[in-house]
Amino acid sequence: MSEDIEDLKDVAESAEPDDATDAGNAAEEEEEPVSLDEVAAAGEEFVRGLLEAAGLPAEVTSQVDAETAHIEVTGEDLGVMIGRRGQTLDSLQELTRTAVQRKLRSRIRLLVDVEGYRARRRSSLADYARSIAERAKERGTEIELEPMSAYERKIVHDAVSEIDGASSFSEGEEPNRKVVVRGE
Repeated sequence: MSEDIEDLKDVAESAEPDDATDAGNAAEEEEEPVSLDEVAAAGEEFVRGLLEAAGLPAEVTSQVDAETAHIEVTGEDLGVMIGRRGQTLDSLQELTRTAVQRKLRSRIRLLVDVEGYRARRRSSLADYARSIAERAKERGTEIELEPMSAYERKIVHDAVSEIDGASSFSEGEEPNRKVVVRGE
């Protein structure tokens, strides 16, 4: 089963158009707006099929908010779909986003979560960022955090912005881009 997950990661990493024809066709086609309900339905269908192909029993549901379609996967023993520090989940999301975007031929906003991992991570990361901001403010110094995904960096920036006397910025190149929190 873990080989299946590694294969998913490889597919997600190579999901970009691999020739100029694909890129040219995408640029020539006008993107028609699609509803978030369509995005959610397509994402739910894709993730359900992927889990069935991997032999992982799970329930897949979707919902939409003002600007994003959310796909939630629940079940037992789904840690393998999250992976170390959410890396497999990130790959699953990118694979799903790419597949749905190609199917609907439109840019989309889609978030995939497994067993509430992203919600728990968002909460703990925001708490951590606020405590680091307070520490940087007390010391009047900068504190450099570990490299994070763009999604996680945004959570940190948003949390730090809540603290008067602290600010944050990102530096470095992907995949080692990190947030620096500054006390003022």
